[in-house]
Amino acid sequence: MEQTFGERVRFIRRRRGMTQTDLARALGCTVQTVVRYEGLRLEEVKPAKVKEIAAALKVDESELTGARPDEGEEQINILTRGLRRMSPEQRESVVKLVMAFMDNQQLLPEEDDGEDEDE
Repeated sequence: MEQTFGERVRFIRRRRGMTQTDLARALGCTVQTVVRYEGLRLEEVKPAKVKEIAAALKVDESELTGARPDEGEEQINILTRGLRRMSPEQRESVVKLVMAFMDNQQLLPEEDDGEDEDE
């Protein structure tokens, strides 16, 4: 059975180690309001509120709405969120690793040396 919006909010909040009080503080609302959100269906929530709750939980809105972005998009979103949490040194290491992989797989665009091949 498909989870409701409220069930997703509760699940993600718990997964992130947040209490209802923590989420209420992040949203600037009362605990009672968070309790109410955790009992709602998606059609009962305004899009702006979905966006606000997703930001407070630090997740993509699709995780709250149950929308299924294409697999590639979701993987990019996961990587992007992970990169944002890394130190600059960690990000640099990941970029080097990905660039080496892409080079090995011949996925990098050809470098333009500025000269025409016809000359």
